Amino acid sequence: MAIDTTRILNEIDKHTKRARNGDAAKTRDSVVAIRALCDLLLEDEQSLNDIPAPRAVPRSSLQSQTVTAVNKLKEDDANGDSLFEF
Repeated sequence: MAIDTTRILNEIDKHTKRARNGDAAKTRDSVVAIRALCDLLLEDEQSLNDIPAPRAVPRSSLQSQTVTAVNKLKEDDANGDSLFEF
């Protein structure tokens, strides 16, 4: 799920205004938030470029597995070979 770029840029603007009007601690917090938002923008842009195209799996690489019953459990009150027969 990608976040709209405009929304992130609006958040950066909001934190820029707070950084200019706040004291040193608030300025630092706002700058950290701006950095995180910029990283989010760059990461989102990079992930769009890095999405691999789906590729087909060759049929020969698929292995079929067979299950063989070696020892059947025999009980006196069982009705048959089905798993659903009790």
